[in-house]
Amino acid sequence: MNFNIQVSKERLDRALGILKHALDKRVTLPILQHILMDVDDTELSLKATDMELAFHATLPVEGKGQKTVVVPGKKFVETVRVYPDGILSLEWPDNTNRMWLRTRGFNTEHNIQPGEGFPDLPSPAPSLPSVKLPVPELRRAIHLGTLAVSRDATKPTLSAVLLHLSRTFLRVVSTDGFRLAVVEVPCATSLETDVRLIVPKRALDLLPGSLLEDGDVTLRWDANTLFLDQAGLKVSTRLVTGNYPAYEKVLPAELPKRVVVDREDFLRTLRIVGLKKDDYNKNVRLFFEFPSLKVVFQHPDEGVNQGTLSFSGEEQSFELAFNIDYLTELLERLPGDEVVYQFKDEVGQGIFQSPSLEGLSFRYVLMPVRFASPAAV
Repeated sequence: MNFNIQVSKERLDRALGILKHALDKRVTLPILQHILMDVDDTELSLKATDMELAFHATLPVEGKGQKTVVVPGKKFVETVRVYPDGILSLEWPDNTNRMWLRTRGFNTEHNIQPGEGFPDLPSPAPSLPSVKLPVPELRRAIHLGTLAVSRDATKPTLSAVLLHLSRTFLRVVSTDGFRLAVVEVPCATSLETDVRLIVPKRALDLLPGSLLEDGDVTLRWDANTLFLDQAGLKVSTRLVTGNYPAYEKVLPAELPKRVVVDREDFLRTLRIVGLKKDDYNKNVRLFFEFPSLKVVFQHPDEGVNQGTLSFSGEEQSFELAFNIDYLTELLERLPGDEVVYQFKDEVGQGIFQSPSLEGLSFRYVLMPVRFASPAAV
């Protein structure tokens, strides 16, 4: 007698959309291009891993009995994605190495293998420390806190993200040596000492789209692995070994001056004046002459682009210059209508912030660029 179960296409498609990120074509073990399917009466367990990152999703099904197989992941994921909405039937004919995926008007056959060769996924020991966070806050923290990750693959710690946990907060920190992004989420933990985990950026990039919209997520860790657990989904990622820079020493302490600029106006102006930028010319100059901010980009061969917008705050005239990409990337991610820049003087580093953020704090530290010659304004 054939073994079969029924499952919601929407739930199965969402789970597979998460697991597909662990199906790496470059893996040396062919089994890692498969998804493990484990049916235990009314629950379907799905697992995928590339040995660095692992996903384990569970979802309810209608059926009875046990079955454990692996199925080639890519084709199965693509097939479920294009199937019509509704209830899908998974059927395993007796004494064959085939599985049928059925719905009204469609039947597709998939190769299967026994599940014994699939590697065990890492799992947290019960004694490990844990921290629980609301998913929306973690999503926002990752979105902003990964802003300054280095693109230099030869620097494994800087091309990853620091999770700094203490008794009272979780911080998501990134830096490429030129800028620093720090997001702090207040949370009460039972940690006796601070914990610093260096997490691959790829893993954190995938989390916001993998976790459910609401609810809590639990973080656990050991010396090698970070575990995240939400209802119906477990994620684990191998940690990066190394020493992360002491970022706290870079955070400016006293910043008595501030300016406030409309975020959309500032971003639009930077995009226009920055049309002359290239790989070697990326610095934009900002002339603050209350209440007008003049934005100037000067290319040595192509001349000058210039734009003007208004600002509020510091009334004494001053000049700043920054890498234009560092500014536009910030403004594209920041929420709200305004961006605030706090600083001490024109030569020291300042902090960009958003006054509209609630439930967390965000600091983006950027060192101004110094020009030897005046701009042709």
